[in-house]
Amino acid sequence: MKKVFFSLMLIAALAAGFTGCKKDENTSTSHSQKFSLGETNYDVKNALAITNIAGEGTDIYNAIVLCDANLNNNNGGEGRGVIIAFKGDITGGTYTLSDNETAYPKYAFTSLNIADIASFDIENIFDNGEAYIGITGSFTLEIDGDTYTITTEGIEVENVEDPTVLETSSVDYEGAPAVYELATVISGNLNNEVIATAGRTKYNLMFIETQIAAFITYSGNFIGLTSTSSFAEGLPVGEFTNNDFPIIYLEGMDINSPKFATSGNIVIAKDGDIYTIDITDATISGDNYEMHYEGTLPFFDFPF
Repeated sequence: MKKVFFSLMLIAALAAGFTGCKKDENTSTSHSQKFSLGETNYDVKNALAITNIAGEGTDIYNAIVLCDANLNNNNGGEGRGVIIAFKGDITGGTYTLSDNETAYPKYAFTSLNIADIASFDIENIFDNGEAYIGITGSFTLEIDGDTYTITTEGIEVENVEDPTVLETSSVDYEGAPAVYELATVISGNLNNEVIATAGRTKYNLMFIETQIAAFITYSGNFIGLTSTSSFAEGLPVGEFTNNDFPIIYLEGMDINSPKFATSGNIVIAKDGDIYTIDITDATISGDNYEMHYEGTLPFFDFPF
């Protein structure tokens, strides 16, 4: 279980870092909009529902991520969060937590440090010492349209590095999380790195609204195709160059330090929902980049 859950945490951190955690538009008068670890409370100011997370074999996971206000990639800060991971669909109900490694849903409290994303090793993702996994207690999830209500009862969590360290944790939240669908990746490599997910979004780049087809590796590096024309309906197919879709590269998801290619060739094909995209001979800061990607490219409308 741990390797699968490490993968869930990595993807959640990538998604949160890339989007800066979209601010929840809903406010509640009947819920405190907080989560806790021990005696410390944190405001739930950002929420995501991350879907289509690939696990081992054919398993698909989905997760709810609640984070505090400090997690914002534009500021390079860090935040704390609660992640609730489901094996399969996110469904309403009351769930009892267990220390059984195969039991789902899983409940975790963790520190999400944007600066560390690029160097996260799947086996060492909890090295911050602030990660805890729920082992007893329960949570209730109610779903009404886009609105999720999450409450907890008697949750006890253990520190991942030292399971003898036990704390309590809780959530009291009502709102509409932004939905972030991860790509179905059939195959993908950026130089020698494996692509974890991909998608289409938009970003205000140098005060110009820019469309980006983004490809993100497990180590947190990012390459993308940019355009001032909308990618919301999909990418055009054919053969292109860096002049048509300028290639952008981010090391460690650092949106504040983008690098741009001075050359590069791009081939885009599509069969149903599946894209096959190749970038060859892309020169970025004097280095050569090659990318091959086959999979879906879901659109997510998040402001950075």
